[in-house]
Amino acid sequence: MVTRFRLLKKAEGAYLTVYLSLIFGIVLSLLLALIEGAAIGAVRAQAELVADLGLDSVFAEYHREILNQYELFFIDSSYGGANGGVGMVEAHLSDYMSYNMNPEKELLMLGEETLLKLENPYLEIQEVSYASDDDCMVWKAQAVAYMKAVYGGDIISRVKEHMDTVESNGLTDRDVAAEVSEQKRKFEEALAENQIIEFGGESEEGYSYQKVSGVFDELIGGGLLMLVLPQDDTVSGAIMDEGPYFSSRMKNGKINQGIGLHEGMERPDGMIEELIYGEYLMKMCGCYTQPKEQGLLKYQIEYILYGKNSDAANLRSSVELLFGLRAASNLTSIFMDSKKKSEAEAAATALCSLLAVPQLSEALTAILISVWALAEAAVDVHQLLDGGRVPLTKKNHEWNTSLTGLFSGNLFGGGKNMTGLSYQDYLRVFLGIMDKNDKAVRSLDVVEMDIRQTEGNESFRIDRCIDFMKVNFGFADSSGHDFVFQKRMCYE
Repeated sequence: MVTRFRLLKKAEGAYLTVYLSLIFGIVLSLLLALIEGAAIGAVRAQAELVADLGLDSVFAEYHREILNQYELFFIDSSYGGANGGVGMVEAHLSDYMSYNMNPEKELLMLGEETLLKLENPYLEIQEVSYASDDDCMVWKAQAVAYMKAVYGGDIISRVKEHMDTVESNGLTDRDVAAEVSEQKRKFEEALAENQIIEFGGESEEGYSYQKVSGVFDELIGGGLLMLVLPQDDTVSGAIMDEGPYFSSRMKNGKINQGIGLHEGMERPDGMIEELIYGEYLMKMCGCYTQPKEQGLLKYQIEYILYGKNSDAANLRSSVELLFGLRAASNLTSIFMDSKKKSEAEAAATALCSLLAVPQLSEALTAILISVWALAEAAVDVHQLLDGGRVPLTKKNHEWNTSLTGLFSGNLFGGGKNMTGLSYQDYLRVFLGIMDKNDKAVRSLDVVEMDIRQTEGNESFRIDRCIDFMKVNFGFADSSGHDFVFQKRMCYE
């Protein structure tokens, strides 16, 4: 009995040993699988972290001068060099990731290794957005987003109201000077038909047709800019070479092309966005009354508007446009002012009686009124360039010239008007009504001009500046596991 009990006990012990061995094998396999999974998860987490840190480091290398001068963030893919591109950004990203994959490498003892041994055999920047992409929309989108974040809409509302006034009244469509030239031609032909060849006779009030004609010739004779410049003011002599800048390269198809506006970026092509972008340009760029001294061109808003290669030529174009707008507005104001119109009719009647052609008084009235509008426009532009203000449409008390002053030649003797729109306000209106593509392209010319004036940026190109990247990553660990994924990053 004792012997049999001992045999049974030994048999039961053997069964337990086999059972525990089987269980231990299963548990050990599970533990090894968990350890393997944890190791793979750790490597993947490290790979993701390395990629994120690498991208963060690359995007932290934003161009300092773009930020300082224009408050925007872009990566210059040339890094201050003469050449640039996606390959150089990939090299920077690879360097950052190499360090982040093994940040303590220099601290390891001889022969010591890390367990993960993470490597990055594959790296490709698949997509980028350049500032100049999509007709400069990438640059504009970031500028508009910046303005929306820091500025209110009061200025935009006022500019829109002024634009509506200009467009509804056709103030930039009417050429008063050309109208007067035609009126004078017909009037003088009529005088010749009546054998009137002497225009110098004066009325008792000192009025004469020759004086009116002389004022007109002075206003449109080619010296308008010098006529309206404030006393002792000088015009910048800055000149730019158009060849190296963005607009010229774009015209010749020699710019870098990315994907354009990336996902999540709003397209800034509505009227409100255009006005916001115009206000951004007014904030960042110089003009005649507030020149940007460190820029290549000092009158940058005028360049954006007119695209000439010198400050003087752009200012002349600005003065001519202002003069034309103010003349059209003033002409409308005179015809709506019965007192001024009656005064012009009386002067024309007196002059035509003196010339013995009373039948031409109506034609001469139109000439007098138009020349008066032009003379007032010249004074308006003078006031604007001198820091004064001029309303879009004038009331009687806001006029600076009189018919008597017109004949005496004393046009610029009045004080400075400080009600209405400033020179910069008129530039805002002109930016709002100009072609939006020209505005965008020329504004990037200005950016290149400005940045190239700074040390280390002599070869700067805006079409090398990156706002967004989509990158494909491939990592491997010491056990032969591969980790492939994609990441996107942009400035927000």
